[in-house]
Formats: sequence, C-alpha cells, structure tokens
Amino acid sequence: MTSHLRTAALVAVCLLAAGAALAQQPTPAPTPTPEPAESFYATSLHATNRGIAHLYAKEQGGLELLTGMTAEELGCIKGKCHVRNCDTCHRVDVDGKAAFTTDKARIQQACDRCHPVDKDDPDVHLRKGMRCVDCHSAREVHGDGTAYTTARQPGVIDTTCERCHAAIARTASHTVHGGKLECQACHTRDFVTCLNCHIEAWRARGKESSIQVRDILFLVNHDGRVTTGNLLSYVYKGRTMITIAPTFSHSIRREGLGCADCHGSANVKAVAAGTFVPFRWENGAVTVTKGVVPVLAGMPWPMPFLEREGDAWVPIADPPKPLVTFAGFSSPLSREQLARLEAPRGR
Repeated sequence: MTSHLRTAALVAVCLLAAGAALAQQPTPAPTPTPEPAESFYATSLHATNRGIAHLYAKEQGGLELLTGMTAEELGCIKGKCHVRNCDTCHRVDVDGKAAFTTDKARIQQACDRCHPVDKDDPDVHLRKGMRCVDCHSAREVHGDGTAYTTARQPGVIDTTCERCHAAIARTASHTVHGGKLECQACHTRDFVTCLNCHIEAWRARGKESSIQVRDILFLVNHDGRVTTGNLLSYVYKGRTMITIAPTFSHSIRREGLGCADCHGSANVKAVAAGTFVPFRWENGAVTVTKGVVPVLAGMPWPMPFLEREGDAWVPIADPPKPLVTFAGFSSPLSREQLARLEAPRGR
C-alpha cells in the first residue's frame, strides 16, 4: 500500500473512532432563554393607563394648557382603571382555590369596571348578546410590547366592522365613499357630549360638574378616514377650552344615515358660511343643534360657557375665545372635503 493510501486509511479509522466516542457522549442541554424582567403586558395601555396622561399633557394640546396641571395633579388618573395583573380579568375561585378562566362573562365584569355599558343601550351588537371580547382581540387587551400612547394611536386597535361584515362592505352604499369613511360615521346611533366641565367646581365637589347633551355628531379625520368625533368644553378660572377627538360610541344601529343627513344639509351650509351655532343657552338650559356637523380648522365656536354658583349654572356674559385643540391623532376636515359635503347627493 502506498504511503498516501496508508495515511488516508489511518485518518478514516481515527474519524470513525472519534465519531463513536462522540455518539456515546450525552447531548448538551440547550442554553435557556433568559426570562424577561417583566411581562410585555406591563407596557399595555390597560396596565399603564397612559392614554389619559398623554391626552391631558400640554405637549399634546391637552387640558394642562388650560389648568397648568397634569392629569395626575388634576386627579384624573384613577387606580381602578389600571389592570395590574392577570387576576383582575381571569381569576375565579373554585372550591376555595384560585383558578384561571377565559369565560367571557367573567372577563366582561372586568371590562364593565372602566367601560360600563348602559343595559338599555339599543346597540345592535349588545341586543344580540355580544360582549367586548367578541370584537376586541387579545392583542388589543394585553398589548404587544409596544408602549402606545393612546387607544386612538394608529395601529393599536385591530377591530374593524369589515371583519364580520365583509359582504356588506362591498355593497354600493358602502363603497360610494371609496374607503374614506368609517362605518360608525353613518351607523352611530347615539352620543353623549359633555359641555362646560367646570374644573374648579368638579375638584371642590368631588363629582362631575358638567352638562350632558345628545343628538349631535361631529366628523373629523383620523388615520386616513372620516370618522365620528366628540367635543368636550371646559371652564377654568374664567378661561375656556374645547377639545375635539375621534370617538367610537359603541351604540351602533343597523340602518345607516341617509345621504341628505350629511350632503347639502343645513348644518353643512352653516359651517361653510361660518354661521353654525352648535349649542345655545335658552330658558336656563343648553339646547342642541341636532345632526351631523363637519369640523373645520378655524371654525368659530359660538356656544355658552357657564360658571357654577352652588347648584346653578350662570352664563359667562362675555366669555374669552376658547382654546381649540384636536386630540387622539385627529385633524379637522379640509375645505375640499367640505365642498364635497356641500353638494346634495342622491338617495
């Protein structure tokens, strides 16, 4: 046998011997993945309640601009609205011992603490026996490790009407707006708008000090679509403020609005002319201009602002011009959008 053949044979024998020896050795255990310092749930909005602090901050054009106080200093960060751990929503007691459950009824009890639903609400989904988790995903509730600022930040909410109503969404009445209109803009049944939140009276009394009205629905832009908005007005030390934000009322009706409710309506014409008055003080009470109202940048807001004298509301004779801000990643409609609303449309 030549020398190079002998060498190759010896190498092969050595490799076989080494392989046999390795085969007899135990397989090393995989390196364990280190445990995270805390659950990704800890960054979720339910755990932190960060949304209120963000919306009230002066950097976001929030109420701090009017009061000079943060949400925490105002007393608006409520401990009951923080869901600190899994037990709040998922714990049940079975035979005297704690157990974990995903029962919808048990989870709904936790939702109702901060998101109460009026049992008489005629919402079409509530009437069908649906619960919050029938629409809202586990990712929305538990977070995904991203420290979002508010629930209105784009990317936070997965829930869409189209997920359950895909066939309806393709009908002519739902495609006429070219995907630029949220479903709730036509299908919202009811809204509660809070006016004249009197900060000083509220803090002194320890309970809400505002006026609730209904039957007015505002339209704003949010995340590339026109959607429903709501309005809050405030009074603090003689100064006034209005905040407008996108809002989902969770009171939805089967039948949507008609074209004439928005296109060519009296409200739209008044907004275009700069003469729209949303609220009036008449006979000792606030009255509402009912209907759909497109919100424009710079539009005037002639409305009553009131002082609190005991249990009575007293109009401020010459209220200062309110500071107007848009919250929740919303923006006013453009003049081009208003022009499309001004023209009457068919049925």
